[in-house]
Formats: sequence, structure tokens, C-alpha cells
Amino acid sequence: MLRDNGGAVTNRRERLRAALDRDLRRTARRLLVSGGIDAVTLAAIAREVGITPPAIYRYYKSRDDLIYTLAEDVIGELVGELRAAAAEHPERPDRQLIAMIRAFTGWAAKNRAEYGFVFGVPSPTVDDVYREIVKAWTVKIGGTFGEPYLRLWRQRPFDVPAESELEPALQKQLDSYRALVGLERMPLGAILVFIECWSRMYASMSFDVFGLMSATFTDMTPMHERMCRGVCELLGIEYEPPGKAETGDS
Repeated sequence: MLRDNGGAVTNRRERLRAALDRDLRRTARRLLVSGGIDAVTLAAIAREVGITPPAIYRYYKSRDDLIYTLAEDVIGELVGELRAAAAEHPERPDRQLIAMIRAFTGWAAKNRAEYGFVFGVPSPTVDDVYREIVKAWTVKIGGTFGEPYLRLWRQRPFDVPAESELEPALQKQLDSYRALVGLERMPLGAILVFIECWSRMYASMSFDVFGLMSATFTDMTPMHERMCRGVCELLGIEYEPPGKAETGDS
């Protein structure tokens, strides 16, 4: 009985600890959305949650540690959106990629502060942890897109540059990227095309999220669709407008 009581107390403490940790992370995200990453300080979080700043050190070693965890939460949410979109077309990697592109642009449009935090130019206050955040999203987002990309390549290889066409310095960097995202079974030319697809997506969303075309564009959706069409052309797959693509596989 004593052991049982002790276990109950321990479980209760663990639940309370987990609940407070969730509050810390949720509060950090609210501060990020309302004031940007510079507003996410231990003092501000403690004030919002109703604890003292030193109490946060029971959960996180430093502000950078909490900031990295916040980034992991945001990246994990985006990965979930991408996988849900891909799950709608389990037998069609071409449609999976199109659906994932639209899921990515949709998520970014709804979560502009989070997109800027993870994918934008870092604030000087998070310089030290930013490299780790970049590595995290490269592995997780790149790996998630890489799964249907590899399947598509296996089903119907598309045109890619021959390795002999790539400069040695580029080959070395592509090889490092290939290993990081888990696409070792693909040729370097296919990795280059993969990055070119990502660069189109990133440019399209960054123009939107950061308001770089806001002087003339109030709705970037048509531009995102042109980006999607361009990616399809790179991969040799048929572009399908949103309505058609959402009706299911044939």
C-alpha cells in the first residue's frame, strides 16, 4: 500500500510537471505571435504563467533551450500537417507532393509569426541556437518531403543533372545534405532538383509571409499555385488545380 501511495504521489507530480511544461511552451508561443521572438523571455513567460523566472530552470537549462523546444513544437506541428495531407493520397507520390506543397503554404499563411521564427532571418537574441533550429527543420521537413520524392523517383525517374555536370564543391555540399535528410539512395542530381523545388516553395512563401509584395499583391494564392505548377514541371508530373486534386486518386 505504501508503494502504491508513493506511486500515486509521483504520478501526480509528473502530471503537474507536464502540465506546467505545456503552459510554459504555450505561453512562449503566444508571446512569439504577439510580440516576436524578442518578446519570448523567461521573465515574460514566468509573469504570464504566474511563477518566478528561476522556476523555469527546473524545466529548461536556458532561454536558448526553451527557444529550441518551441521551434521543435512548431516544426512538429507543420510535419503533422504535411503527413495528414500526404495521407489523403497513399498510392500517389505525385499527388502527395502537390498536397504537401499546398499544406505547407496554407500552414504558413495561418502561422506567419511561427514561419518567420523557424524559417526567417534570426534575431540577434537567438543567434546561438539558430543553427540547431535550421538543422532540425532541414532534417524533419526535408525528410518528410523526401519520402514521397524518393517514391516518385523510384516509380518514374525524371530528368536531373548528371553528376559530372556538378562542380566538385557543389557535389560535396549536396552529398552532405543528402545524408542529413536521409536520401542517400538518390543521385546527387536528384538532390539538386529537390533543393530547387524547396527554394521555389521557400521564396513563394517568404514573399507572402514577410509582405515583400504587399505593395501590389493582396492575395498571393495565384502565385503559390504558379509555384506549385513550376515544381510539377521540374518533376515531370501533371499539375492538378486544387479542386481536382482534392477529389481523390484515380
